[in-house]
Amino acid sequence: MLGRTARQMIRSHRRSAPIKGIAVICEKYLRAWHNDAFFEFDRNGERFAIQCFAQWAGARPLTIWDVGAHHGEWADAVHSAMPTARVTSFEILPPIAELLAARHRDADWLTIRNIGLSDAAGSVEVTWNKDHDTTNSITPRSSSKWFAGGDLQTITCPVSTIDQLIAEGAPPPDLLKVDVEGHDAFVLDGANQLLGGDRAPRMIQFEYGDTWIPAGRLLYQTSAMLAACGYKIGRLYPHHVEFRDYSYADENFRMGNMIATREPDLLALLSSPR
Repeated sequence: MLGRTARQMIRSHRRSAPIKGIAVICEKYLRAWHNDAFFEFDRNGERFAIQCFAQWAGARPLTIWDVGAHHGEWADAVHSAMPTARVTSFEILPPIAELLAARHRDADWLTIRNIGLSDAAGSVEVTWNKDHDTTNSITPRSSSKWFAGGDLQTITCPVSTIDQLIAEGAPPPDLLKVDVEGHDAFVLDGANQLLGGDRAPRMIQFEYGDTWIPAGRLLYQTSAMLAACGYKIGRLYPHHVEFRDYSYADENFRMGNMIATREPDLLALLSSPR
């Protein structure tokens, strides 16, 4: 640990080239340590989480919801691991939903719904970033490098809630994945009745990071809601999930995936380093 004198030296010389260089190296170290903004599916832990869920589920019939499907990469990985599962993919933007449907024209295991999910039914304005269309968002990071000078189009899109869809007869998901560029907390808010009941998802994956800032949401709020429903929550790493109680230090807005479960056996699988 750095002593008081060393810490004061750093504070007093923060404009010096060596001190700046050390800070850059430390930040790179912390980005790796937190699995921050690392989107390589096979190596960032997402495939690991799917494999753990498949191992836990065994031969159970499964319903899986993919909220924020984009081109269906996550759904494809789920189908590879659990070929008998029924997957429903939600993609809010019509042009992206059309591409998703074209890529999965013969996929009888997949249902595609061109609708978004939120905390209330209605309509929302979605920014389609044609230059970087994985960043499409209801609350875009407008000042970020991804949007600066980009080819942007705003589209009005319908949204529903998880609770409303289930009330209308949709089978509730055993596995719920949410990746909606900062609107994740609102999607989970719209599942309040489901999450507190006995048909709640066995595992939830949602994305947390600086996309939550324009939406004005904190991990604190979502963690408290899930914990009240009996879930353990943790950050996903390449070969394990670090489940722990929420700490203010977790409010770091580093991009990554969170996992929640209230199944003891599944929690044990996810917690064990591979």
